[in-house]
Amino acid sequence: MSHGTVDERSDPPDDGFLASFVEESADPVISLDDAGTVVYANPAVESTLGYAPEDLVDRRFASLIPSTTAEKRARSLRARLEDPERLVGEGDVTVPLASADGDALAFSVRFHDHESGGRRVYTGSFRERDGDDGDRELRTFRNLIEQAGHAIYVTDVDGTIRYVNPAFTEHTGYEAAEALGETPAILSSGEMSDDYFASLWETIRAGEVWEEEIVDRRKNGELYHAHQTIAPVLDESGAVSRFVAIQTDVTERKAAMDRLKQYRDIVERLDEPILLQSLDGEFELLNEAVSEFAGVSREELYGADEFAFMDPETAATIDEHREEVLETAELAEYEVSPTFEPSGREATFSTRRYPYYDGDGELAGTFAICRDVTEIKARERELERFERAIDGATDLIAAVGREERFLFANRQYRTYHGIEESDVCGLTLGDVVDDERYPEVKRHVDRALRGESVEYRTTRTHPERGTRTFDVRYYPLEAPEEEGGVAGVVGVLRDVTDSENRATQLRVVDRVLQHNLRNAVTVIRGRAQQIVTGDTGGTAGDGDDLAEAASYIVARADELLTTSEKAHHITEVLGDPPNTEPIDVGRTVDRIVAATATEFPEATISATTPAVGAAVASATEWIDRAIEELIHNAVVHHDRDRPSVEVSVETSPETLTIEVVDDGPGLHGMNRDVLETGRAVDALYHGSGLGLWLVYWVLQQSGGSATVADVEPRGTVVTVTLPRREDRTTGS
Repeated sequence: MSHGTVDERSDPPDDGFLASFVEESADPVISLDDAGTVVYANPAVESTLGYAPEDLVDRRFASLIPSTTAEKRARSLRARLEDPERLVGEGDVTVPLASADGDALAFSVRFHDHESGGRRVYTGSFRERDGDDGDRELRTFRNLIEQAGHAIYVTDVDGTIRYVNPAFTEHTGYEAAEALGETPAILSSGEMSDDYFASLWETIRAGEVWEEEIVDRRKNGELYHAHQTIAPVLDESGAVSRFVAIQTDVTERKAAMDRLKQYRDIVERLDEPILLQSLDGEFELLNEAVSEFAGVSREELYGADEFAFMDPETAATIDEHREEVLETAELAEYEVSPTFEPSGREATFSTRRYPYYDGDGELAGTFAICRDVTEIKARERELERFERAIDGATDLIAAVGREERFLFANRQYRTYHGIEESDVCGLTLGDVVDDERYPEVKRHVDRALRGESVEYRTTRTHPERGTRTFDVRYYPLEAPEEEGGVAGVVGVLRDVTDSENRATQLRVVDRVLQHNLRNAVTVIRGRAQQIVTGDTGGTAGDGDDLAEAASYIVARADELLTTSEKAHHITEVLGDPPNTEPIDVGRTVDRIVAATATEFPEATISATTPAVGAAVASATEWIDRAIEELIHNAVVHHDRDRPSVEVSVETSPETLTIEVVDDGPGLHGMNRDVLETGRAVDALYHGSGLGLWLVYWVLQQSGGSATVADVEPRGTVVTVTLPRREDRTTGS
């Protein structure tokens, strides 16, 4: 909004006579626009206030309020002067103004509105409040009341309000025009009793001062608390002629006191020790919990420190943390486990110690909140023992909640499934169990969630450990007593693969050894008896018959030794932990092929392998024995004089394959089934099949497999598949 130029501002009112009167007036005359900006000032402004008239134009008139004016009074005056329409018809208003040299002067002014230059302005003639000493004192007293920050109102003896100061308006929301002629009942909140007002009137009518707190209501309906003093004013004859009331708004202080009381009540009810200490460490404030733990009354503790009631080592530690807070002015968190000698108690506290500042913002000490975590620490230690026991268990142990989200999983479970400890609680059962197995697992988990204990046996194929057999048990996880019901399921998976394999192996080996040993020993015994009696039953010379019999005995004994050696190897394979390691299969095949070619010079044995280090598989240390068995089997069980065997190694991103191709009679029936599945053990009565069974178990523990196919026009190809792996070692 434009308030005019400097040239415009010196124009007096439009009427010539009035203009002359205003220009010649000894009192300052100032005109304001509707926003409280000066649009005209007469020459008397300079002689009275020290401002050139042109310096005041376009200036907010409220800016002349002296800085010494009480804050509430100043806010009220500025608000009224910035909306001068409110001043019209209000009568004489006392306005303090600051002169150019900084003096505070009080003026009495009455504003009138009129048209000037086509717009509405508000003009007032400012008369400095002076006169004889009595008048001056009266005006000074009135000026003080006008500028007072307390709400002041005056009533006649009937309680009718005859005067209110500006602070009353700010305090209650009622303008002077709204309050004058009314009674203080306009402030009634309904919170005060009839007895309160009866006692009030009885006191002031007797000429005594009434001083109490009251709950009143502002014009906007908001309740407020005030400290109210009402004093009777006596006339010359000593009779009560009016009453003066002064109200101090104590709403915020009252609320603060109420909050303080609440805080004190809360602090006192807390079982956690809370204390305030000075810069020297002396207790200035503490709650009852401190006294109970210490075994010393609060009165005795005031002025003392920790050394007065706890072991000196812990007291010294606390003192160090207190000094740290004072030096850094920052929060310190720590745990201590003091022994309280007077009470004989021991406890562990998790403490947060803060810097404490006084009302001037100066560091005055520290205060501490000590949380008793004794029981929590005991439970944590107990839980830690359980966790160590569960983590150290050889079984796979895990738990899921009702939503099938993992609650925990021990180290064995995480290792088997390749889960990081930090990821456990973010996974669900469906994330860990493959799609094929999930329906079966979910069915058993649902039974456990219904409160059943479930036991069953299952097999699972691991990418590195092969097919494993597990005894699985699911137990309902009971919810806390206050909740009730089943909160989840605990699963315990015991790997019984090795024990099952050993039992199977022992049954088969026992059967094979009994069958082969019985047959071989029977034959050997018969031949030996022939040698003893000399009755070989032959037609050739006795020496030739004896040599043939002895040679036969040696051959059968060698077969028994070979069978026994293979059985021993199988026992070793099944007895060793199924640890895998990186094996360079290319180098292994080259070595075995070279040794076999030397052992069987009549055979043609060749190898096609990648460069060194290019064909590294994950396998057990027995993999070379399995490869050797396959190559030997192709040579030994060949039906021609010059067997031909080709061995090749190929790789893919995930797997590595070994192919053993021969031109022999083929691998059929029981031996093929033993090599591929290991399931023909019931039909395995001859030691020749034990070698292929050994290959099967080595591949199982290496996470691999074998397949058998015929080659046209004649022969067999055995394909071994192994997982590839980086050069690292993984335990069970």
